[in-house]
Amino acid sequence: MSIKTLLPLMFAAGSIASYGNESPVPQTDESLYAKVKPLSPEESMKTIQVPKGYKLQLVASEPMIKEPVDCVWDGNGNMYVLEMTTYMQDADATGQAEKKSRVMKLQDLDGDGKMDKSTVFLDGLHLPRMILPLDDRVLLCETDTLDIYSYRDTTGDGKADEKVLWYKGGPRGGNMEHQASGLIWNIDNWIYTSKGGERFRMRDGKVERIFSRSSNTQWGLDHDDDGNFATGFSGLEVSFQYFQTPIAYSSSKFPGELEEGFNEVWPIDNIPDTQGGRRRLRENNTLNHVTAACGHGVYRGDLMPEFYGSYLLCEPVGRLIRRANVDTSKGYKVMKNAYPKSEFIRSTDANFRPINLRTGPDGALYIVDMYRGIIQESAWTQKGTYLRNVIDEYGLYKNVQMGRIYRLVPEDFNKKTPAPKLLDKSSTELIAYLGHKNGWHRSTARKLLVLRNEKNLIEPLKSAFSKSKDSQEKIEILWTMDGIDAVPTEVLKSQIFGSDPRVAVHALRILDPLLKKNDPAAMAIYDKLLLDVSEPQVLVQAFLSAKENAHSPAVVKYRDEMVVKHENHPVVKMHINQWKEDMRKAREWREFQQALKGKGPHFERVMQSGAKHYKSLCFACHGNDGLGTPMAGTDSTLAAPLVGSPRVTGDPKKLIKIAMHGLIGPIDGKTYPGAMESLASHDDKYIADVLTYIRNTWGNSAKLITDKEVRQIRHQYRNRKSPWTIEELEK
Repeated sequence: MSIKTLLPLMFAAGSIASYGNESPVPQTDESLYAKVKPLSPEESMKTIQVPKGYKLQLVASEPMIKEPVDCVWDGNGNMYVLEMTTYMQDADATGQAEKKSRVMKLQDLDGDGKMDKSTVFLDGLHLPRMILPLDDRVLLCETDTLDIYSYRDTTGDGKADEKVLWYKGGPRGGNMEHQASGLIWNIDNWIYTSKGGERFRMRDGKVERIFSRSSNTQWGLDHDDDGNFATGFSGLEVSFQYFQTPIAYSSSKFPGELEEGFNEVWPIDNIPDTQGGRRRLRENNTLNHVTAACGHGVYRGDLMPEFYGSYLLCEPVGRLIRRANVDTSKGYKVMKNAYPKSEFIRSTDANFRPINLRTGPDGALYIVDMYRGIIQESAWTQKGTYLRNVIDEYGLYKNVQMGRIYRLVPEDFNKKTPAPKLLDKSSTELIAYLGHKNGWHRSTARKLLVLRNEKNLIEPLKSAFSKSKDSQEKIEILWTMDGIDAVPTEVLKSQIFGSDPRVAVHALRILDPLLKKNDPAAMAIYDKLLLDVSEPQVLVQAFLSAKENAHSPAVVKYRDEMVVKHENHPVVKMHINQWKEDMRKAREWREFQQALKGKGPHFERVMQSGAKHYKSLCFACHGNDGLGTPMAGTDSTLAAPLVGSPRVTGDPKKLIKIAMHGLIGPIDGKTYPGAMESLASHDDKYIADVLTYIRNTWGNSAKLITDKEVRQIRHQYRNRKSPWTIEELEK
């Protein structure tokens, strides 16, 4: 049966039958499988379109690496590759939790860009998802935990033999697509991840942690030269978000910040394996909208200066990479597709799955291609779903245990690049790298200087700062001095009122701790700012800093005076409006908490916990209002509404079953994209709290669900692997 024959059956009301726990052999159409059979790296590269004047070079491929999901470099240019070797080895994710994944250490011995030597740096891991080289240590975090460990090779054989707990985060449940990623060392010397709102830094050899805003994004996190995030939320079908300011100040979303039609994509493959079904496909089977935006990056290399500062993202379902130009003509950022109705990089190879992008020590753009058939996690590949039928008929499940890393370079580039060897350089030598044209070198040198924390560098840094004529180098030096607690206030003041607004903005950010403490020098600077400054960038940062540090009447006064004075400024007002919106949401949260008063402390705690869980996960498909998130370009929502639903307010056992195993098929005669995912990986209390929340919000009213009730259903149906249908639940 062809996919065209299957589609009407799959969307007919009541047509999806219940499946047992046995897994029949998928019925693959061999003529369709011929379209998705794996190609050699050389054959695959011929199918990948790149901009005119550029070429791809193969850096590494199977068997050297398998199932790669990220790559990073230490200061000496050794590449570390994260491998998720058990990820989706079939459509049911059989054996996915087994600890068989690895971190590979790769070395390019002759500088030609192709890896010559590989070593298993770490083995026996559970789907490693975050990695950050420090100095001779490498930080790593695995799936289902927020514990971060530091690893070191003390013998020089390329294998880690020292393991130290760097941060105790504890267990983390949930679907692996909804767990933290990132672990990036930003311009402010804080280490950020997606989800959770935690950030870390090293001070005097100790780890500090604070909570700030969560980016609440998914797979992929990077930053530009000013510390603004490149990230997005594929669950909401959003390409980029939170790029207007550093996340420490605001999770701003401005009207029109993505040009009209920006989230529409232009692939050249025609394999219809999208979770969203036919509504996410054009008539020719090409993807019509971002659905798996991930692996976000910012190109900061010196090899292709014409691309410098471009924001990038991977769309592995569409087998493409988008490059966005950043238009700042309005005073804030607007993302525009650099190739209208086309893409930066795209392929006809069904297994081309770009999922991460990095700027390398050589200045090239590195592309991590997981190269496989299935790219969605098992929550969305359940039997009976549109996506599962495509996977089975095309035989995509067969294509596993491969992977490639490419680099994009100019077409005439054939130069050999020596390894940087920054770990071997003295701190004084590293200062010169703070002005390097390649952002990788600048960031790595600053990181190493901050980790070394040598106070005798104050004078050399001040000297380098006074001699520099380059804005970015000045910014790097300022943050280096801040990282070792050595930035003089008089230097900050001279830059805040200097002629370079970019440097002034960063000087204001570094001044924040003094402003928070009501330091007289900081207060004097703000007195002057209120009178003398008109540069939009500086005004915006002054407002953001005052807003964020308004812990005293004096700073509140600065903030409020700026609001009055600049609320009609064409740029500043955008940030003021965002702050007012944040205040409105905070007020609604307080009102929500107040409304719980008098209903008992237990109910209050459960509802607060459930609201937190809902807003970090469920809202993506069901919407903040419980009515379902609109699916762009269609008349559908990503999931069924929860408001007034008899499945929500009715028999709690049915609702627990849905939460535990998921739900497929038509609901009230309507089919939604994909399937309701299972929440079984979360603990009983998590599920009980979030279900109680949706049963008692938006006008819904029903009794609490307890973790004991969840535990009973979990045990009773412990052998069930497939999602429920409405017909089954109502028998």
